[in-house]
Amino acid sequence: MIKALSSIGAIAFLISGAHAGELPSIPVTAKNATMEEFKILADGKPVKVEIYDFDKPVTADLVWNWKQASITGKANVDGKVIDVKTKLTFKGDKACSTAKGEKPTCHAIYIDGNRFYEVRDDMKAHAVSTVG
Repeated sequence: MIKALSSIGAIAFLISGAHAGELPSIPVTAKNATMEEFKILADGKPVKVEIYDFDKPVTADLVWNWKQASITGKANVDGKVIDVKTKLTFKGDKACSTAKGEKPTCHAIYIDGNRFYEVRDDMKAHAVSTVG
């Protein structure tokens, strides 16, 4: 479960509890963002996240903080609320989160208005987040 929570960063939100296999499409209006564009959108702001590609519903209320290089908040994992604190790093134009003792999980970021999508290498949405 720690590995699952390391991916919550970028993450994102719709708070409806989807299940594996129900990955949303990236809207054609979403733009592949640079990390500077992502920082302007999300840095230090509350973000509601829904993660789609785990075997249990995962939603979260998080804050991405560039200065502290962290993603923190609370996650609801299949009805159980847990604390989230992961390391925030970047690999090119991908945002990465790393739970203690785990390898980084990195995703491209696509922005559409006040929403951002964490996108896997196969172009499927790992998570959808709403800022504000």
